[in-house]
Amino acid sequence: MAGKKRIPSGLYTASEAIKIIGVSPSTFYKLVNTGKINRVIPEGKREGGYRKQEVNLYVRNRKAMNAPYEMVTLDFGLALAEDLPQVFDLVSRVSDGHAVPEVVLKAWIRKNPQSVYVLRHKDEVVGYVSGFVLPMETLMLRMDGTRLNAEIPIDDILPIDTPGPVPFYIAEMAVKFSQESIRRGKPVPSAQLGKILFEHTFNLIAKDLPKQGCMIGELYAVGSSDFGIKMCKRLGMHPIEGLTKGVRADRMPCKISINEAMQSLLFNRMSNRSKAA
Repeated sequence: MAGKKRIPSGLYTASEAIKIIGVSPSTFYKLVNTGKINRVIPEGKREGGYRKQEVNLYVRNRKAMNAPYEMVTLDFGLALAEDLPQVFDLVSRVSDGHAVPEVVLKAWIRKNPQSVYVLRHKDEVVGYVSGFVLPMETLMLRMDGTRLNAEIPIDDILPIDTPGPVPFYIAEMAVKFSQESIRRGKPVPSAQLGKILFEHTFNLIAKDLPKQGCMIGELYAVGSSDFGIKMCKRLGMHPIEGLTKGVRADRMPCKISINEAMQSLLFNRMSNRSKAA
């Protein structure tokens, strides 16, 4: 096409590099500004580009660092008593010690065996999620911070087959720190394990619990860490309207109706993936 600017064969344009790396334009230009990806302007040319070899190497390295569990088998299922010490240790590590004590986890399971789930790699617990049906009064005391998770009265946890639709509270979610973030000295939860745990949590809420007679009307959670808030947003949840008590920059009480969740693009995409599995 006449007037179309050409770029040397060994370079990608910015749009090509962004597509190959799989990030947003703003994230891509942060990589450029910090020197992780270099812009090259060939001699005698006005337009620059990005070396294909460098971009491809960045993609390979990023995949190797961020997806250590891609080729291993992970199992998701109900937690056993012997899993609980690992669950407590996992949550303590990623939440600066703010974990539900083992004795409370055991009480949750005694009251409702379907309340605690773990993601395992062989004998290691690498992820965890817990949740149950609560009366609305108790639930709102948790949302506004009046009660901590460990202070929820055990007798208030309702049977999984309570006639619905019912409010379902996601109490905790946690995954291991990524290996790369540990090497950098700034541990953060593994994005890939978070994605895997999210997929299993979706299937639990959308498919498995309804088969057990749990007809969910709304999902509730409190995001109290960067990871927790991201997971709430990933589930499509939004801040509870009119609630001011217990709301801070680092604490987001939120909810979503199950109908709204099912209609969201994210849930539809996850549903299609689960049907194809």
